[in-house]
Amino acid sequence: MGWSAIRAKIKTKLDGLVTSGSLGSVYNGEQNPQNVEFAAYPAAVIIRTQSEPDFFTNREDIQTYIFTINIYQQIIGDDWHTQEIALDDPIDAVIQAFLDDASLTGSVDGRIQPIANGGSVISWNGKMHRLETITLRCKKITAMS
Repeated sequence: MGWSAIRAKIKTKLDGLVTSGSLGSVYNGEQNPQNVEFAAYPAAVIIRTQSEPDFFTNREDIQTYIFTINIYQQIIGDDWHTQEIALDDPIDAVIQAFLDDASLTGSVDGRIQPIANGGSVISWNGKMHRLETITLRCKKITAMS
């Protein structure tokens, strides 16, 4: 199982958080900040980041697939602190969703590692947004030939 399959499982997990009301919308893949309007907030965007190989044994290789989940919340007026605090619960929900299913239903080996990386304020489509980033480290053991 590689990038596509793991990404699909991450998307399914985040879609469940839209249904539960923790997230407003989910986008699969990087979006253009000049012309994409998020359907609802908080909006999550799944981005493939990198892959790290490491030898597990002389017969197996651990491949770590790393994804970033960017969570956006529009800032209205000068109320930046309120938007930051408003993202606490959605960030907790995303992290908990992956802690509750640490193998992505058997798609990865070991425990998936969700890491909240902090946030910033950015301009998205001409509007100010709070951006929070969560990194997912997904380990997969593959047999070597």
